[in-house]
Amino acid sequence: MSHAWDARFADFAARIIPGCGRGFGACRALGFINDDSQTVDAAIVYHNWQPEAGVIEISAASTRRDWLTRARLLRIFGYPFDELNCRIVVARIGEHNARTRRIWRSLGAVEYLIPALRSPQEAEVISVLTREAWAESKFKRGKNGKA
Repeated sequence: MSHAWDARFADFAARIIPGCGRGFGACRALGFINDDSQTVDAAIVYHNWQPEAGVIEISAASTRRDWLTRARLLRIFGYPFDELNCRIVVARIGEHNARTRRIWRSLGAVEYLIPALRSPQEAEVISVLTREAWAESKFKRGKNGKA
């Protein structure tokens, strides 16, 4: 699966992520394309960038469960931390999305549960990944503890 930058990936993510029907506004989107069929398998959207504060929000959507690899994580988080020099990457995740929450925790993110933020019946988790936590994660450092 190859990757590319393209605005169409933000549309792909907006169609899949509940509550994103209005789109992301000013954003940049990275997509992962199936080399065999040229279909989009996953998209990462970087939005709500606050360069003065060094903070950006990230949203992701996929149609496959097997798309996320260490190499892709390095690309996904390399953009905000290495290219934009962000201090923090933030994700908003539904409280019942156990898989995504588990991934973010494994990256070193800290979770904040906000009652009724997603809907009157559902809390939303704000996951915050700092540059330092990402640098110390097993994904950035590798299995042997080296970058």
